[in-house]
Formats: sequence, C-alpha cells, structure tokens
Amino acid sequence: MYEVLFQNSFLTLKTLNILVLAGFIFAGIFSIRYTERHKMNSTFLIRYFPHLFTGAILGGRLFYVFESWNVVMQNPISSLYLWDLNYSFFGVTIGVMGTLYLLSRKGKENFWAWVDVIILSIVAIMIFTHIGRFFSGDYYGTPTKLPWGISFSTDKIPFLIPIHPIQLYASLASLILLGYSVKRSKRTHLPGVVGTRALTFYAIAMLGIDFLRGDPTLFLYQKIAFGVLAALSFIASVHCSHQTHIKE
Repeated sequence: MYEVLFQNSFLTLKTLNILVLAGFIFAGIFSIRYTERHKMNSTFLIRYFPHLFTGAILGGRLFYVFESWNVVMQNPISSLYLWDLNYSFFGVTIGVMGTLYLLSRKGKENFWAWVDVIILSIVAIMIFTHIGRFFSGDYYGTPTKLPWGISFSTDKIPFLIPIHPIQLYASLASLILLGYSVKRSKRTHLPGVVGTRALTFYAIAMLGIDFLRGDPTLFLYQKIAFGVLAALSFIASVHCSHQTHIKE
C-alpha cells in the first residue's frame, strides 16, 4: 500500500490525488485530440471548461453528501472539504451533463456531439481514479482464492486474506471501454451514440463489479444508482439514433 507518496509538517501528497490529476491531464489531451479529429469547435470546450468542471464538482459533491448523510452530519463542515475526493459518479455525471446542456444551447453547439467528448473524457479519468482508489484502499473487494487476489495491510480493509482487487477490475474495464468507444467513433457518425453507449456499458460494468464489493456501505444505493444510470443512458442512445435518422 502506497496511500501517501510524500508527507511532512506542511504537505501530504496522496497517490489518489496524483493519479486523479494525471487522469485529468490525460482526459484533457484526449478531448482536444478527439474534437480535432471530428472537426468540432475545440474553443467551446476550452472556453467553458471551468463551467463544466464546476458543474461536475457541485453535482458530485451534493450527491455524495446525500449518499453519506449520516457520516457527513457527524462533521457538517466536512461537506465543504472538496479536496478529499469524495464524489458521487452519478452526481458528477448529472452535474456535468446539465451544465453541458445549458452551455451548448447558449453557444448553439450540438449537445449530443459534445456528450460523446465529455463522457469518453470521464471514462478516461476513471481509469486513473480507480487505480488511485486501489492504492488508497477504498472500494475494496470480497475475499477470494483466485491467484490474483491481493492482501492489504491497512485498517480500512477488515480482511487479512486475499481479496478481489475490484479497483483494478474497474480500471481495466474503463480502459477497454475507452479503447472500444474510440474505435467505434471512427465508424459511427451519429452524435451522442458513442458517448451514451459508453456510459451504459460503464454503468453495467460497475453494477457487476459491485457484486464483489467487500464494503457493504451504500451497497444498495450504489446498485440502484448505476442501474438507473444504465437505463437512462440506454434510452438516450436510442433517442440519438432515432433523431439522427429522422433528420436524414
């Protein structure tokens, strides 16, 4: 376990923070290259990135506070600790999509085309985020006798025997999904289809991985949230395909 990379009296650098930062850098490079490849207005993304980031932060934090109400209320001021990286994926998605919708209408941009960019960028960030959660000991799995089971020596995890490294499962699933989606984007010219399908598959993958989750906290809520997210994104995918064909 390498939860903390560096620590002294004034500064603590956690592996999770560094990997999340790396994820944002990678997603930024990816999104710019993606927009250039598909001949989109990259200045829209650059101009409104602070707005999208703020929407993601607020949505993710608000949903996290709702999910962890009992914990947060023990120290209400902790709800303002944005640097602890406790965010709800469901909330981040809702926040950034809502902000994107308003901005795309204001800038007269194709909302669904930008959904592709934003969703794939979020998946790119999750590749690194899940690895960071592996090092921090969060979101751990159930005991296993499989050869790739891993033992953790941390108070966060109550199991002393090898457990499923579900953080790495989730990271690998995100990587495969991103690669597949980029490949499909070269063949699919229906705005919004690639992004909404990627979100559908990500939600389904996380729904499955959650069955191996060792920490029962919010287990039911998480499954409901990812189930709802999968259903909504699938409906959006069908809508994108239908609307595009109508215009044609």
